[in-house]
Amino acid sequence: MRSKVIVALLFLISIFCLGFSNVFASDIDAPTIYAEKCALCHGEDGKGTSAGIGFGTKDFTDKEWQGSRTDDEFVNSITHGNPDNDNYIPFGDMLSEEEIKAMVPHVRAFAH
Repeated sequence: MRSKVIVALLFLISIFCLGFSNVFASDIDAPTIYAEKCALCHGEDGKGTSAGIGFGTKDFTDKEWQGSRTDDEFVNSITHGNPDNDNYIPFGDMLSEEEIKAMVPHVRAFAH
């Protein structure tokens, strides 16, 4: 009986912690990640650097282009690379899933 109570308690604690996982994501510093990992090609302003444009980066300030992409497409591209651009570096091994998801609203903000 005691072991069932312990297992149930551990289960409830894990569910409780998972419920707060998005709270911890808000502690992610997306601007710093962007500056360190993305700005070299995408530019500090999201318009792309000359080197980045040469590699085929998109202008993040382009509302029409951004509107043609879903959040899931951004997450997939950041994680696995861009299927339309062989020059794009995947960041799935460098950033956590939470960090990658935090980058989506940061990138979206360039088009506002």
